Amino acid sequence: MLTWRWEFWLLVCFYGLFLLPQSSAGEEAPLRTARYRIDYATYLGGTGDEQLREVIPYEDGSVLVGGQTGSSDFPVTAGVVQPRYAGEPAGQGNPGIYGGDCLLARLSPDCKKILCATYFGGSRQERNVYGMALDRQGNVVITSSTRSPDLPTTPGAFQSRYCGGDSDWMVAKLSPDLTRVLWCTHVGGSAGESPRGGLALDAEDYVYVVGTTGSADFPTTPGAFQRARKGQSDAALVKIKPDGSGLVLATLLGGAGEDGIMGVSVDSSGRMYVAGHTTSSDFPVTPGAAQLVHAGASDCFLACLSPDASRLLHATYLGGKGNEFAEHRLHLERDGSVLLTGVSSSPDFPRSVGALQKLLKGTSDGFLAKLTADGSQFAFSTLLGGPGSEFYLMPTPDPEGNVFIAGQTGSPDFPVTADALQGNYGGGASDGVLAILSADGKKLLYATFLGGSGDDLIRSLALSSDGAIYLVGNTTSKDFPVSPGAVQRDLAGMGDGFVVRLMPAR
Repeated sequence: MLTWRWEFWLLVCFYGLFLLPQSSAGEEAPLRTARYRIDYATYLGGTGDEQLREVIPYEDGSVLVGGQTGSSDFPVTAGVVQPRYAGEPAGQGNPGIYGGDCLLARLSPDCKKILCATYFGGSRQERNVYGMALDRQGNVVITSSTRSPDLPTTPGAFQSRYCGGDSDWMVAKLSPDLTRVLWCTHVGGSAGESPRGGLALDAEDYVYVVGTTGSADFPTTPGAFQRARKGQSDAALVKIKPDGSGLVLATLLGGAGEDGIMGVSVDSSGRMYVAGHTTSSDFPVTPGAAQLVHAGASDCFLACLSPDASRLLHATYLGGKGNEFAEHRLHLERDGSVLLTGVSSSPDFPRSVGALQKLLKGTSDGFLAKLTADGSQFAFSTLLGGPGSEFYLMPTPDPEGNVFIAGQTGSPDFPVTADALQGNYGGGASDGVLAILSADGKKLLYATFLGGSGDDLIRSLALSSDGAIYLVGNTTSKDFPVSPGAVQRDLAGMGDGFVVRLMPAR
């Protein structure tokens, strides 16, 4: 199993304690005009711990969020598939788990009401909703990892029973109002599996799930690119039928070390683009790749597989002599190029000519990179950070091609812009951070802190056609900037999820 997934970075001590920037005595702070305003912001949680990781806005302005809860009093609604917490007490189980069930919730357009909300899981433990998407009928597809032998699987599902080991993948489809489980299945072998970094649906509602497996008997399909595990853990990818009844294809991907996929996208031809991280010096990179040689203890990788998963069309490393970890989700451009975010501790991380930031400033900095469609070079690659530690997730272009990224910073002097929503570091070990980079990765167009005096992390973002930015994550801050009339004004537990909608400040 991969034990150094991105949660490792949440446990790393940040660079140190810093004083917030102060104005000199008698000196007035300069006036500034924020580019965005908080349209609404709310906590979401119970007396345990919550993390929100997925967000999907609807055309009517309501928003669906997915995450994980350890609270027996999470505010679920009547008639949903699971009205009661089923898992183990919070904090039990594998390291890095802060609760026992998945959660799904849909908030009203004004964020003053929970339209529907449910737990989802069995009697042991489910981790975060690591991927969430809507099919053509608006049904909600999710994936997570599960340790529950009594997960509510459905008749005819691909794998109705727990397969063994530390955990299985779980994939499920629920009705739009969260009142029915349409199907639910395990995916895994006799060791341990964990999905990471999201899922994807194609135009026919086939479900693509990625992650890592430590099982020698992981269920691969005939003709797949790699059917035998090569290392302690390998990356894995499966394509599941729209009704959850079976696998269309399944392949491993890796070398002699540890490998895991953190995101997948599928183009209109069915080619599958994946990104992750690897400790394998023999990862199957392809001739002419942008980076042919494994450079450090852990490097990122980006790869493209044929529609039937029988061939690796291109694959490359990305990294320096330190450690690189790919973070939640990649973005596939229309031309086949790929955007990837993550974290680097390498002073020789491969930056492009004209990169926004060429030097590593902290113990680790976040990065944004773009791989060309043929996998032969990086269109750009840049670091972004301060003297503490950063990492970024969810590269999301707007219609002009500018790239939104979100994540976490431990640097009070992170380079926020003059028009930032929050110009000062809020406190604690970390603040959430939102940044916008130009389409060529050379300019920082916008950057802001988001957080209070505790620890804050933005885990996911989504853009809507009206210019809104939806952000979700988790916070321990009692003074997180919630809005008047929000569905939950106060921090309910040691840590709660949060939902924020930003609008342009016109």
